[in-house]
Amino acid sequence: MRKILLLFTFLPSFCLAQGQFYDRLATDEIDNETKQSVKRSYWQVFERGNLHRTMNTFYRISSIDGSFFLDLKVIQGGDVFVVPRNGEFELLLESGSILTLHNTVYKASSVGDGARRWAGSNAEGIMLTFPLSKKDMEQLMHDYVASIRLYTGEGFVQRKITATHSELFSDEISLLFHAK
Repeated sequence: MRKILLLFTFLPSFCLAQGQFYDRLATDEIDNETKQSVKRSYWQVFERGNLHRTMNTFYRISSIDGSFFLDLKVIQGGDVFVVPRNGEFELLLESGSILTLHNTVYKASSVGDGARRWAGSNAEGIMLTFPLSKKDMEQLMHDYVASIRLYTGEGFVQRKITATHSELFSDEISLLFHAK
């Protein structure tokens, strides 16, 4: 009986951590000052590092008055790095095509900038924003991401995306694209 009670106690938090309950928006409101419609998904894992790969990447999809954006948080092993204005972020898709997005501003990493809540709050990180066209959104709804490549001031970092994270990314794209 005690095991069943523990299972029901921790199952909801486990499912939440795995992204199972993110079939709704984190933000769906009208900005008081600008009067713009703002919709955002929850922050999700794109790629998580381990002992051999130290890059952690999180994303959320945003819609502001019908314009779409990919917000990206990156922590790269505590290293300081720079992403130039118009720096490229490539999504290599399972079909073999490459979707290239461009960063909107010059950005240098800083302590806590790539953090998602308290995780990574003491590490060097960066938050970037990439505009997405409606064509990009439609493509990402129907073609899974196989790997990502971020160009920095010193080259690029490329990581494979797990099938689970790729499917969740496609679902988040679809959620924002169809949000009314």
